[in-house]
Amino acid sequence: MITAPYDADIIYLLKITALSEWGIMASVGMIIFSILALIWTYYAADKTLLRMNGAIEADNTTYEDLHNVVEEMAIASGLPKPAVYIIEDTGINAFATGLRPDKASVTVTTGLYDVMSRDELQGVVAHEMAHILNRDVQYAVLVAVGAGLIAVFSEIMMRFSRIFFYSGSSKSKKDSKGGHGAILIIVGVVWLLAAILAPLVAYLVRMAISREREYLADATAAQLTRNPKGLASALSKIEGHAHLKEKNAATEHLFIINPNRTFSELASDLTSTHPATSLRIERLMNLK
Repeated sequence: MITAPYDADIIYLLKITALSEWGIMASVGMIIFSILALIWTYYAADKTLLRMNGAIEADNTTYEDLHNVVEEMAIASGLPKPAVYIIEDTGINAFATGLRPDKASVTVTTGLYDVMSRDELQGVVAHEMAHILNRDVQYAVLVAVGAGLIAVFSEIMMRFSRIFFYSGSSKSKKDSKGGHGAILIIVGVVWLLAAILAPLVAYLVRMAISREREYLADATAAQLTRNPKGLASALSKIEGHAHLKEKNAATEHLFIINPNRTFSELASDLTSTHPATSLRIERLMNLK
């Protein structure tokens, strides 16, 4: 842009930027990175999530009841039995992962396994199986990719806004009327605001949809078990005891109740990953 004429229009500036050595290298690099990220997501994301939370395979003998309940819910949902993992933690929580039903897994903490009755354990496992049945994990990947694309788009908009400001300031110096320069600066401000707000809006939408998926998983679990009171009772036990020793913000949305934060129904927190537990229990108790 230093070598571009002062009266160059925006299209010209964008063209020379895209066709420059930097622009071509950046585009190729983004394509290669995206392909590698997709390959990693498909083959290694599940195992990585399990390792991040310290999950280990649940022994068939030690956790016989857990394996039996998982198998029962797999039959009820018509899905293959997922792998069963355990997290050695006194916190009471559970989550499911798996890009495909035949590669899925259900993980519970030792704290949850120790305090739940069979009906409550069945409700929790059914909730996690519902996430697999409803393809919520695939949805989470799509949302993550979408959020990533928005972040990239936002960065591009930020850089282009500098072009507007640069071109506008140059034109203002050369143009006595300053009309064209002022217009370019205004457009640059709009682009800059869009670049800042786009990721925020995407994040809020992602959280809102995540809350609705929790409600759907609760309702599906009630259908699988024919006993909504079991899950409702389990949620009441988990509430206030969901926190884990190993905190990980990147996976908190996967758990049946957020292990890092508590959301009240009065707060109406737009950034909450889960609905208020009291609202979830109320909906379950009203199911017929």
